[in-house]
Amino acid sequence: MRRSLLILMLALPLAASAQDTESSGAVWTEVGVTKVLPYNFSIEGGIGFRTHDWFEDANRFDASIGLGYKLGKYLKFGLSYTFIEKRYLSDIEYKYDNELDFSSYQGSYVVDATDANTTYRYKGYNVDAAHWAPRHRVSFEVTADKRFWKTLRISLRERYQFTHQSARDVDRTRYRDPSYDVDGSITEYDEVEDVVKTKAAWNRHLLRSRLKFAIDKKGLNWEPFFSVELHNDMGEGWNLDKVRTITGVEYAVSKQHKISAGYVFNHENDVDGDQNIHAVSLGYKFKF
Repeated sequence: MRRSLLILMLALPLAASAQDTESSGAVWTEVGVTKVLPYNFSIEGGIGFRTHDWFEDANRFDASIGLGYKLGKYLKFGLSYTFIEKRYLSDIEYKYDNELDFSSYQGSYVVDATDANTTYRYKGYNVDAAHWAPRHRVSFEVTADKRFWKTLRISLRERYQFTHQSARDVDRTRYRDPSYDVDGSITEYDEVEDVVKTKAAWNRHLLRSRLKFAIDKKGLNWEPFFSVELHNDMGEGWNLDKVRTITGVEYAVSKQHKISAGYVFNHENDVDGDQNIHAVSLGYKFKF
């Protein structure tokens, strides 16, 4: 319980401190099916779809299958595989005339970066086309949950997650050969060539810790909930690269059918970028 409280205390200030990060809206949808098996086992499957910039672009498709086992009343284990198709938007990579460190440069895109205090100038830039990339993900999780005062259900889930993203070829356009104005400033770059750039494959190991509170009262079909989740990169010194909070409600249409809706705030600084995502989540679950 101390760890759970610590997760909550850490997540709230981190979310509040991310005010200056680029933000975007999204819609996350998910459909899940659970088949109850003998001896406390279950098999689960699901498909998901996410958008970027609300309904502007498709951002992700995924399909998963997993096996669950419930040990007693309060503990559940899960093992799953997920196939993901992730979409990357068009990206600009700037090139310079020398090898100075520009990591602290925060300016927006300009064709001429020369000023009185620096010695560098843009040599050109590369534009990677938008593209899709496949990911393979294996997860193992342990969830402990208990209902208090016959109303409040608290659960803590620890999930180890391994993700492999395959190498992929990306169409790239190179811009070089600057044109100069009369004052010596660069006015534009000419398109040099179109090439195919191979992006290398990579692996990631995450520990995802989630604390969830829900109103779970017998006879009540509505189940309001709130959760906070921390993503720790085990391969990067346990770097905290994502904080996700979800507020929503789940409604039991019947014993077999449930629907849900909620709001997701996702602050991330990982391989997918430094950004805040405000998403509307919609879900459907069928259990038999």
